[in-house]
Amino acid sequence: MTLPTVQYRTHRIGYSVAAVCGFLAAFQGGYWLVTGSVAAFFGWLFLIIGLIAFVGCSWTAIRNSLVLELNQEGIMYRKDIYGWRTLRSYAIRKEVGESSLFVYLILSFTDGRAPLEIQLDWLDNSESVPEQMGIFAASFGIPFDGVERKEV
Repeated sequence: MTLPTVQYRTHRIGYSVAAVCGFLAAFQGGYWLVTGSVAAFFGWLFLIIGLIAFVGCSWTAIRNSLVLELNQEGIMYRKDIYGWRTLRSYAIRKEVGESSLFVYLILSFTDGRAPLEIQLDWLDNSESVPEQMGIFAASFGIPFDGVERKEV
């Protein structure tokens, strides 16, 4: 059975806002150039800087949006890959506060490294991570340590 690649992304709002501001600056520079209302230098300056900011911020937001990926080789988290054979077990921890709930995926390794805690709350579609992790773990024989509840 072939397992699908599952990707979890997060929205980078800061880069998106900067990209919109860059687009607006480029539009303003283009407007000044077309109407000739301001010196051509400022029109070109706003147009060039705005386009560079728009393209650079858009590209960075798209490139850095992938945070967690489950695939045949293992788990990719923030550009690091953890192979399925290096995992001893995994667990889900729910930290319950007065008005908040934080959910973590905890990966325990066979080589004695400290467990990796991945906060799932800020990922898009984070509710499906435990279910997808269960499918991959069952395929590779990785035991589930259960769901821990912790009061904060």
